[in-house]
Amino acid sequence: MDDIRQLVIEIAHCSIAKKIRSGESPDSPCRKIVGLQTGSLFQLPEPWSGNIDSAPILFISSNPSIDEREQYPDEFWSDERLVNFFHNRFGSDPGWVRDLRASQKDGSWSRRPVAFWCHARARAAEILGKRRREIRPGIDFALTEVVHCKSRAELGVKEARQACSYRYLDRILSLSKAKALIVYGKHAKETVQLHFGSSLVAQTNGLSMVSVRETTLMLAFLPAPNERGSLKTLKANVGDDGISLLRAHLNARDFG
Repeated sequence: MDDIRQLVIEIAHCSIAKKIRSGESPDSPCRKIVGLQTGSLFQLPEPWSGNIDSAPILFISSNPSIDEREQYPDEFWSDERLVNFFHNRFGSDPGWVRDLRASQKDGSWSRRPVAFWCHARARAAEILGKRRREIRPGIDFALTEVVHCKSRAELGVKEARQACSYRYLDRILSLSKAKALIVYGKHAKETVQLHFGSSLVAQTNGLSMVSVRETTLMLAFLPAPNERGSLKTLKANVGDDGISLLRAHLNARDFG
C-alpha cells in the first residue's frame, strides 16, 4: 500500500502542473490543459479510481472530465483523504459515489449516474459474464487515463498525452493487478500503441498482447463511449470469440 499511496500523491500533486500554475514552466506540453482551470481552486490530476492493486480489469481513457460541482480533491486535501478518495472512490465508506452518482459539494448527488462509469460497468459485465448490477465498480474494474489532468471534451490531451504517459503509465501498470486492459478512444489508443511500440503484439479478434513487469496483459481497443456512430460493446468490436479469450486470460490467474 505504500507504493500505491506514494504514486497517488505524486500524480495528484504533479510537479509539472504546479510549475505551470506558478508560471515556471511556460513551454511544457501540459501548459494548455493545466491552464484550462483558471479558478483559485485547482481540481487535482486524477491518478486512477478504484482498487488498482486487485481489480482484474483496467480501463484506460484519454483524460478525466471536469465538473466543478463535484466533491473532488483540491490542493487543500490531506494526503490521507486524497489516497482514500482515489483508491476507495466507489466504496460505501466514506461515500464518494452512490449508484454511480458522484457526491456534490452541496451534499447532494449528481442528477444522473456518470455515463462513463456506466459504460465501463457494462463492458466489465460482458467480460466477466455477469449482470451489470452484479459488477462492483472499483473492485471488478478500475479506471485510469493517459493524461491525468482534467478538462472538457479532451481539450489539451493531444498536446500532453505523450509527456504524461511517459511519466506515469508504466508505473501505474506496474502497480495494477489487471490482466485485461480496455483502451477507450483515439487518444488513448494512439498513446498506448506508441508507448509500447513493437512489444505490443496483435492477436486474433482485434485483441493485442503486451508484457509488463513479467505479466502478460491482453488489450482491447474500443471507441470512446461518447463517440457518435460507433458500436460501443465488446461484442461489436472483438466478437464473442474475443470476449471468450479475454475471460480465459483473466481466469488463468486467481484474483481472490
